[in-house]
Amino acid sequence: MPITQRTSHTTTVVHIDDVFTHRNRKDFSSAVKTFRESPSKHLIVDLHDATYVDSAAVGLLALTSQQLTADERMLSLVGPQGTVKTILEMANLDRMIPVFPTEEAAAEARAA
Repeated sequence: MPITQRTSHTTTVVHIDDVFTHRNRKDFSSAVKTFRESPSKHLIVDLHDATYVDSAAVGLLALTSQQLTADERMLSLVGPQGTVKTILEMANLDRMIPVFPTEEAAAEARAA
């Protein structure tokens, strides 16, 4: 499965493996819904193993960011590399959603 999630008390991590496209948007939306129903306040999207994101995924990340901000929750991206990093930068998504090298760095920065 290309999208998995795990939750701790304050943070939920959604791990994207391989590609994040229109085809698996429902899996991502389901993970976000589960997060929003939990007491967690910080959603981390781990992109270390993502090899490609399409425009639907970029739009979904932007929409999720806006929704979580309205809910007074946080969204962070972790570890985008190569093509994924380039696509996110070209879409200026890195200006809307903080990007961190590791989950630990994201959790520490957001806890401060």
